[in-house]
Amino acid sequence: MSQYAAIESKRDFANTPEGMQQRWLAELAAAKKAAKKWQDAGKRVTKVYLDERAEELNVAMRGSKLNLFSSNVNTMRAMLFGNVPRVEVGRRYDDADDDAARVAAELMERLLNADIGKQFSWAIGQSLDDRLLVGAGFGRVRYEAEFESVQHDAIEGETGEYDESGNPIMRELAPAYTVERKTFEAAPVDYVNWRDVLWSPARTWDEVRWFAFRSYLTRDALIERFGAKIGRAIPLEGKQKSAKGGGIEHDAWQKAEIWEIWCIEDHKVYWCSEGMDVICDVRDDPLRLSSFYPMPMPMMANVTSGKYEPRADYLLAQDQYQEINELTTRIRMLVRACRVVGVYDKSATGVQRMLGESSENELIPVDSWAAFAEKGGIKGSTDWLPIEQIASVIALLVQQRNELINLMFQVTGMSDILRGSTQQNETATAQSIKAKFASVRVQQQQDEFARFATDLQKLRAEVIINHFDDENIIAQSNMEQTPDREMLPQALELLRSRFAMFRVAIKSETLAAQDMAAIRQEKGEFIQGLSSFLQSAQPLIEKYPAAAPTLLELLKWSMSGFKGASSIEGVLDQAIASLQQNPPQAPPDPAAAKAKEMQGKMQAEMGKEQFKAQAKEREIRAQTQADLVRIGAETQAEMRKQQAQFLFDTEQQQRQAGLDAATNVVGMQNRRPAP
Repeated sequence: MSQYAAIESKRDFANTPEGMQQRWLAELAAAKKAAKKWQDAGKRVTKVYLDERAEELNVAMRGSKLNLFSSNVNTMRAMLFGNVPRVEVGRRYDDADDDAARVAAELMERLLNADIGKQFSWAIGQSLDDRLLVGAGFGRVRYEAEFESVQHDAIEGETGEYDESGNPIMRELAPAYTVERKTFEAAPVDYVNWRDVLWSPARTWDEVRWFAFRSYLTRDALIERFGAKIGRAIPLEGKQKSAKGGGIEHDAWQKAEIWEIWCIEDHKVYWCSEGMDVICDVRDDPLRLSSFYPMPMPMMANVTSGKYEPRADYLLAQDQYQEINELTTRIRMLVRACRVVGVYDKSATGVQRMLGESSENELIPVDSWAAFAEKGGIKGSTDWLPIEQIASVIALLVQQRNELINLMFQVTGMSDILRGSTQQNETATAQSIKAKFASVRVQQQQDEFARFATDLQKLRAEVIINHFDDENIIAQSNMEQTPDREMLPQALELLRSRFAMFRVAIKSETLAAQDMAAIRQEKGEFIQGLSSFLQSAQPLIEKYPAAAPTLLELLKWSMSGFKGASSIEGVLDQAIASLQQNPPQAPPDPAAAKAKEMQGKMQAEMGKEQFKAQAKEREIRAQTQADLVRIGAETQAEMRKQQAQFLFDTEQQQRQAGLDAATNVVGMQNRRPAP
């Protein structure tokens, strides 16, 4: 491989399986050499975190350690990742009329949150641990699909001819066939161990030409993945060699080391085994992601623009950690030496008996008392270890260690307020200032971790859009059971279009441990501000009702800075839209209302009088009508009476005239002379 240490062109390697293998062996060798320093440092830092020491040394030779590094790492992890994340997808510009974007955002939010539980949380948690320990955290997305075979019967049709019985003759129009149908699709997130990655040496992430992931496969897995020919030809490694490369040391299975290399230059993925003469497999871009790589930009610690390589945080404060451990070892040795011990005059047998045999309330005889007293008695016959000097030295060492711990907190960004310790005479304002200062230093890491988790979810969203069927998207989101089911075709069309990124946005998750007291205080301050806002806005709305939508827009703008306010913003969007469609009416003027009330009363009184007048008029009209009817009846009766009298008189006159005529005739006959 040394002959390829300085590659000039891709044409140095033939476009064959053998040429590809030679190229990637050279690339991997150069990347391993570039990453060796970082990986060796990572192994050493991991041993410090786990407090792994040489087992052959005894406790005295190993010394004592105050493993503050482990404590700091655990504290930082709790600060950065205190909650199970929940994805928030919303309209990028919060347009109230963009229903397609709203439904698309809700659909994607349901899909991403469907399996965000154990696997995703575990993956990003492990990546965060690697970032805090060795300075780099990695994760990737995959696409999984399950298929089932669906058998379709042959299609037959009439030929237009008939047999002897008159039945139509059938023929096969299409043969029977079998198709594979997707039954389930997923886009899981995998944790990638920091020992199993390599990338092309570069100064920044944008200059990385390829990124490789290592995996260990058994013979059965090799045959299933690469086929029988390649799978059986790949050499397996023993457990010791595999463990040195990052595998499991005590594993009963022999496995092969496979590098999965994603090359952004030609948008291809290569699978390479260093024990082969040919490349194992080559495929075109399988996921079709906008960034090509199946992973977001890694979480990298202390990276400069001169070399894209992480450096563990421990290395920046290792001098302070080591000095603290040295002082701890000295303090322990002095504490062990700090005990009641001394020397005495061997000839003073009484003193010896007093120290070794005496019990409570016992007198021990001393020979030659005069000589014993002349020497100074017990004080002159014994001399004790100077414990006071040792204790003063211990106190100085403890003070020095505390100063080093405070210095280490400044270097690492861990303040005393974050560790729960404080001084009795400090005010609440002083503690708040220290907490804000420490949070500012930690905020960068919180933002980086949130960016990493959010980018993983964005990649999952791309995998879903690029590969999932519409039926599976709708089924897994359960959007058919919502009132927005009629909008699903438009939402799916938007998600698959190039304009989805301009109308739908995936927001950062809340990952850090929340200070509940601070959250309550923040909500309380918001409620107070909201009350003042509503009190100030009420007179304006009463006088100018058309200003209500504008005031709600201002309220939404002020609310946008609070986490978790997106649902309330949606409610405000609906309220604003409702007010725009049905603007409120101005409240009536009290004077006008009173005048209107008086007018109503007057109208009511007038109505009553009018009703009375109308009733009186109706009564008079009815009485007049009755009188007219009565008069008419009387008139008609009188007329009938007069008519009857007239007829009677006429008849009497006629009868009288007849009588008179008859009388005349008789009289004339009587006067006629006799013939």
